[in-house]
Amino acid sequence: MKLDNRDLEKIEAILRDAVLAADTPLIFIALKREDSPQFEVKFAVPQALPKGNELVFLSSVNQFVEKVISAKEGDFASSIAEGAKNLLTVYDIETAARPVSVKAFGLCPVVINKEVQALVFFAARLADIKVLKTINAFAWQIAALFEIRECQRIAHDANQKSQTLAEASSDAFFTIDTQTSHVHVSHNLQELTGYEPAEFIKGLVNPEEYVVPEDLSKVRDFYRDAFAGKKVEVEFKMKRKDGNLIWFSIFSNPIFDSNGKLIAIQGVGKDISENKKSTWELEKTREREQMKTEFMSVISHELRTPLTPIQGYTEMLLSEQIGKLNPEQRTAIDTIKKQSRRLLSLIDSVLDITRVEYGRPIEIKKGPVSLNAVIDDAVGIMEFQLQEKGIKPVIEHSPEIDTLLADESKLARVISNLLGNALKFTPNKGHVSITISKTGGVAQVEVADSGIGIAKEDLERIFEKFVQVDSSYTRSAGGIGMGLTIVREIVEAHGGKVWAQSDGLGHGAKFIFTLPLS
Repeated sequence: MKLDNRDLEKIEAILRDAVLAADTPLIFIALKREDSPQFEVKFAVPQALPKGNELVFLSSVNQFVEKVISAKEGDFASSIAEGAKNLLTVYDIETAARPVSVKAFGLCPVVINKEVQALVFFAARLADIKVLKTINAFAWQIAALFEIRECQRIAHDANQKSQTLAEASSDAFFTIDTQTSHVHVSHNLQELTGYEPAEFIKGLVNPEEYVVPEDLSKVRDFYRDAFAGKKVEVEFKMKRKDGNLIWFSIFSNPIFDSNGKLIAIQGVGKDISENKKSTWELEKTREREQMKTEFMSVISHELRTPLTPIQGYTEMLLSEQIGKLNPEQRTAIDTIKKQSRRLLSLIDSVLDITRVEYGRPIEIKKGPVSLNAVIDDAVGIMEFQLQEKGIKPVIEHSPEIDTLLADESKLARVISNLLGNALKFTPNKGHVSITISKTGGVAQVEVADSGIGIAKEDLERIFEKFVQVDSSYTRSAGGIGMGLTIVREIVEAHGGKVWAQSDGLGHGAKFIFTLPLS
């Protein structure tokens, strides 16, 4: 993919943000060459590495890079030497890494249309999965930049093609002599404007009648330049004879006699309303994509960065390394720890929302997980919100279920989203329960509340993106309507199912999901 200097500057700015957010001392990017399996290193942040081999030869040389490209998922190398093989000399990497205590070397792919188009290499002080996730979030930003550039290229090609067709099109055409009289008008023009050809030929129609007032001056300029022998084009809003407005385009071509004297102009006109609509929609799409990219950058940089020291210091205080704690102090610090974990979960939810909006699957990394413990932790994190509403949840664990294979952080988000949903729509001192059971070969979790309930016609669509039940209560409760969508995406990514039950408005609701045990 071709990128200009402005694109490279934006990528470098993204990498600089990544250095701050992930607290990684070294980071650099390699972009895929067109029609080649080679990746070329463009720059490093900070500029600490000496010039070395600028190409990565895949498949046959670096098995770590090959593994990441095949899986399209970031990973840590078992050693700096393995990760850096054939990128720069191992000596160069280790020499640059030694002063900043680098212990790990990782790689995140930049994936566009299911193909790896770039590789983000980074050094870390520890092989921490949080660092890998943070770098991966910035890799998504770079992917979003690539996708915007591709949309612009497609739009430019389409515009060039449309202009060529307009010049050769016979959608509607007319000829005007140097006395400004129409000497020929095609019948197609009547279909577009509503005026009959004879009305133009007899001089019964002039621009003041079919051009909206705000565009009249540029139409007059168009005819002035056309009668000066220039090839010109104009786009304006036309008022059809029936009063409807359309966007219209006219291209003029001068006609000269054998002596080079202008004798007439030939015009080609067409309705471009659909093109205008498409261009407007494309511009809005670009704006939305840009807003998403900027929003992700703010989330990753502004929120994740302060969370790291907060979590570190709370752990230090709880371990009593810098002084003994009385029971009240320990309770307060433990609350800070739980709420910082909840904030980190919210940030990850935002990243998941972005992936869903882009149509990308949510990443699932399974391992042995205690379902009972995950639910207890999720309830503990939301203890403050529960106390505020005077709700004490009833939790029924299942002795039949010990562990299952799941992504622990994603599963915790499912519980948090469903519990948060129940809290949002349940009045103070209401009832909330979580029941875990085994049904056949699946684990089943039911989150029930005594809240406002759900109308039967809304039970299916509440899992769709940006859908909220329309009532004064839901509007006052806030939210963007993505929590249940994320629940469905995560549960289905685990091979499970999720659904809602309610006897109608005013009768509470149940959200039930299953996860395979095998």
